[in-house]
Amino acid sequence: MKLKRVISTICAVAMLFSLTACAAANQENASGSQAESGLEAAAGNGGGIAVKTAAKNPYSDPVKIAWIPTAASEANGTAWGKGIEQELEYWSNVEFNVFDGEKSSDTQNAIIADLIAQDYDGIILQAWNSDASAQAVADAEASGIPVVCINIDVNTPHAGLVAMTDVEAGYAIGQRMAEDLNGKGNIVVIQATPGAARGENLEQGFQQAMAEYPEITILAEQTAEWNMEKANTVMQDFLTTYGDQIDAVFAHNDQMAEGAGEAVRNAGRSDIMIWGANGETKALQYIEDGIITGTVYTNCYDQGATAARMLMMYIGSNIDTSTFTETPVIKMPPMTVDSDNVDSITEDMRW
Repeated sequence: MKLKRVISTICAVAMLFSLTACAAANQENASGSQAESGLEAAAGNGGGIAVKTAAKNPYSDPVKIAWIPTAASEANGTAWGKGIEQELEYWSNVEFNVFDGEKSSDTQNAIIADLIAQDYDGIILQAWNSDASAQAVADAEASGIPVVCINIDVNTPHAGLVAMTDVEAGYAIGQRMAEDLNGKGNIVVIQATPGAARGENLEQGFQQAMAEYPEITILAEQTAEWNMEKANTVMQDFLTTYGDQIDAVFAHNDQMAEGAGEAVRNAGRSDIMIWGANGETKALQYIEDGIITGTVYTNCYDQGATAARMLMMYIGSNIDTSTFTETPVIKMPPMTVDSDNVDSITEDMRW
């Protein structure tokens, strides 16, 4: 079983290297030469990779790993945590603990400070705010603790990011909505918390798609801070203000799409298209029940497991991630889901 874990880790690392290399190979620097690839680009020290003086044996030495979601009780945080935990079960020497971020950067930063004081070996983080936790992550890296982020990155170089393909997902949703609207209509957007990288990337992709359809108008955009109840209120306000003008809704996550769907249903409207993003179980049920139109599904169990493999690779290697000048990124493949294919997401894939 250990051999299987080693092979899985090598595969994840190979994917990491190839992704960063491909990204770097497509960029030209000011002098016209190609950018450094892979971890050499991440290290940013003239092609050499900085090394630590010592590394732990990941199969025998005691290892402590922490998972800090934005909120431990939310569906995606629970699924990522389950994927992490299931992966780490292959290492009997690993102590794994979950800390609730309570939708607060201050709380997450305080947790990270405590983990540094307790000499943790690695942290997996879903940041509440990309800017607000940057210094805390930098402090952890400087203390020799590699930090791998899930989905929402922080604005400082660190060990790695395992992300959904946010820009691509936003573009795919925009294209699908435009096609179903036959290239004409009015859309409202329910946005993520300002500054959240995932929300900004989804919005970027969506706006790229909208730019191709000049007869589609975005009537309004407003944040609901990832929250279902707030999205319900925002959607009620949109319905009051714009009424029959609204043809479709794009929400930056499923919970906000669900809140919008409830508001639309309570208003007696059945003609408004509603798309979310993430693919949580409740959203899939809402698609089956006709409350929302669709979502972009990502297997969060695999995403969490990949983050765990990446972190264990760093813990068991001599790579000094504190010297990185860029964050290596692994992207997880998405799947567009609506009523036509929602049944292809089987129970064991739902989270």
